[in-house]
Amino acid sequence: MYFFKASLTSVAAFVAYTQATYLNNDLSFGHDGKISPNGRAIPNFHMIGQPNYPDILSNRIVLTPPAPGNQRGAVWTEKKLQHSQWATDIEFRATGPERAGGNLNIWYAKNEDIKVSSIYTVGKFDGLALVIDQYSGSGGYIRGFLNDGTTEYSSHHSVDSLAFGHCPYSYRNRGIPSKIHIRQTADDFKVEVDGALCFQSDKIKLPLGYVFGVTAASAENPDSFEIFKFVVTTDSHTPDDQIQNAGNQNQQQFQAANNPPQQQQNRHGQQQNQEGLTMDTPGETPASDYKSSDAQFADLHNRLQAMMKHITALNRDFSQYQANSISRLEALNGNINTLSSTISRLESSLSKLDSVSGLERNLRDVASDVKSTKKELHEALDAHVLSLKQRVAESHGSVLGTVGEGLKNHRSGIGYAGLAFVVVGSQVGLIVAYVLYKKRKNGGHKKYL
Repeated sequence: MYFFKASLTSVAAFVAYTQATYLNNDLSFGHDGKISPNGRAIPNFHMIGQPNYPDILSNRIVLTPPAPGNQRGAVWTEKKLQHSQWATDIEFRATGPERAGGNLNIWYAKNEDIKVSSIYTVGKFDGLALVIDQYSGSGGYIRGFLNDGTTEYSSHHSVDSLAFGHCPYSYRNRGIPSKIHIRQTADDFKVEVDGALCFQSDKIKLPLGYVFGVTAASAENPDSFEIFKFVVTTDSHTPDDQIQNAGNQNQQQFQAANNPPQQQQNRHGQQQNQEGLTMDTPGETPASDYKSSDAQFADLHNRLQAMMKHITALNRDFSQYQANSISRLEALNGNINTLSSTISRLESSLSKLDSVSGLERNLRDVASDVKSTKKELHEALDAHVLSLKQRVAESHGSVLGTVGEGLKNHRSGIGYAGLAFVVVGSQVGLIVAYVLYKKRKNGGHKKYL
């Protein structure tokens, strides 16, 4: 399995290297060192300018001149791209004063209604925009934007937040052209600058039938943007929607020209009985059937093309399987993490339940202790009350006995009459003493001063 994976990866790398190597002349200029054959127009391209038309020089296009400012220029392809796997190489240069400004926009859009717009003035476009500017006052940034024709960029409150990828790049006043490489394969979308990766994504698949364009806008203190080369390469000469039909037609023509009728019928019956073969797979034909080098070359070409398509499809299926496996593994890891967290919460809850059970046992022990203590207190209180009652009863009996004894003693002495006589006698004595005192006082000699 690992050997197969490594082999498949190597084959896929070889296929990726060999693909996107066919130059598309209808979508390219500057690859031979010349921009225009006559200095006035570029074949299969048209240019737009506001207010001035871009300048075509021998080796470059000047979209925005060094002066004056507030200029806009654009160059658009007249034909559409009909390949699903392609690469675009752009060489540009930006020069200007220290505080100059502007932006360069590379488009792959459904149509050229964008004209000379930038990402901030475009409106609702459908496709890809690669923007090179001094984003947020930086030394330079390359950012990627996507739109399906529903988002209005010109009135959006924050266009910068819509970028799906970016990287810093100081592009101004470098002296040499900067090189941007955009690549779309069956597996991913990638942007490189000067041979270094800027950003990539395996979730982007741009559609067929769109056009390329480059627009530039300068500020009042302008930057001058120049395009030296715009080259589009594809994985094959034939558009994707014609490869299968062309392969089938060529195979039928070569069979009709070189095979006897009986052999054609036999092979036709064999092809009908074979299941699982794709429509673009060439049939098995003896080498002796090819009488000319052109037929042999055509058969070899068809077989190589079919083999490349099978390898590409196999690589795409393997990549899809790998992506699905990774997504399922991530989902499984997520479920395992969720289950682990749930188990942790259950363990925590069980530990809390154990703590509650222990607390309940402690409460029962405390209640039992309180109950026994209460019983002991009641018993002690009852005993104390009983002893108090006994002591009070004993004291009461002692007092009653003492009083009775005293009464008995009084009865055996002078009695009540004697006691009354003593009291009355003492009162009479006091009265007599008081009368004698008053009389003596009144009978005394008075002294005068």
